[in-house]
Amino acid sequence: MQTINDREAVRALAVKNGLDGIFSPMVTHKMELRRYADEEKLCLVGDQLDGMFLLVEGKLKIQTLLPNGKSMLVRFTNPMSVIGDVELLHRFPVKNQVESVGESLILFAGRRLLLRELEENTALLRFLVGELSHKLHTLGQASALNLLYPVENRFASYLMSLFADHSGGRRVEEIRTSSLIETAELLGTSYRHLNRIVRQFIDEGIIARNRGRLSVLDEGKLAELANGNLYE
Repeated sequence: MQTINDREAVRALAVKNGLDGIFSPMVTHKMELRRYADEEKLCLVGDQLDGMFLLVEGKLKIQTLLPNGKSMLVRFTNPMSVIGDVELLHRFPVKNQVESVGESLILFAGRRLLLRELEENTALLRFLVGELSHKLHTLGQASALNLLYPVENRFASYLMSLFADHSGGRRVEEIRTSSLIETAELLGTSYRHLNRIVRQFIDEGIIARNRGRLSVLDEGKLAELANGNLYE
């Protein structure tokens, strides 16, 4: 993680993501700008957060760890999204692992500052309620995907969610085949089964494998298989 000491960049990113209409100038002025590298962790299960993360550029992957030691994908998040709102008021320990997909920019606001802001800022309260409602909705959607849909549909939804870019930034175009073991675990299947799905998608011209990476060739077919269900 790299802290960027650039107050003008903080102000510009806050305005770009509509944060100037949610937080008071006092709070945005005190936010930290942080850069996270690809696969770098923002938080781990059990952490105690001392503030809230606001994703302003890039993409994050959120996964939960199961009692058997395996992990399961919860969702991907795009700007503008929040990490740490659930833990803000009651200091709950972190339940999910969060990592950057590619390079991400985060605005970080300290907990004490936010608690003072909540006492009189109704715009912030409405914003946090909206974020919590969205998380409840996506949690139910992800649970339905993982429990009820075949692996080929889950993998298509995973790829669509991973490659999607809603921020106008750099689009993620590839996935390393070496990470398929982790991907299989996230989707609740075996590596052998997922590898069969990969070969099926290649044979059907949906994706291609080149030098240890997968790339999408037919996004329309992938979207058809995902059937509107995304991990977002």
